[in-house]
Amino acid sequence: MAKGTGEAIGKITIPSIRNGEFNKWFDELSSKEFNKMWENPKLRKRIEDRIRRPGGYHEWHLVARTPKFKEWGISMNDIKEMRTLTKDVKFVNPPGVHGGEGSTVAHNQILRIIDTSKDYETFVKRLNNWAEDRLESGKMGLPIELRR
Repeated sequence: MAKGTGEAIGKITIPSIRNGEFNKWFDELSSKEFNKMWENPKLRKRIEDRIRRPGGYHEWHLVARTPKFKEWGISMNDIKEMRTLTKDVKFVNPPGVHGGEGSTVAHNQILRIIDTSKDYETFVKRLNNWAEDRLESGKMGLPIELRR
């Protein structure tokens, strides 16, 4: 059992991102342990905050679906390494930038891709197909580790 998971939910401390503490903590949790914490709104907010730090990046592994990526065995280092600066994310069909027009449509489409993928490789392949239609630079707009 990972540190902090045997405690009452309200007393669990989510580690900081310094020195990879949060990433290590996340990776050591089982999916069951993680899901229990994710269900607690206060803990979930803290976890989401740690995943998004530092700000200014688009997470292709959408934070809202972190439990699915945990279930698929994706490490927090991988989740954080496979991001793109928001200023570099440019959508087409409909056009827009991260946080602007076209962004909500894009995020909802990615959520559907995650939710309907049977495994991680299916998600990645479908994300590449999506990128060819929705990103200005096609799948080249994805981090290299996500390109297929």
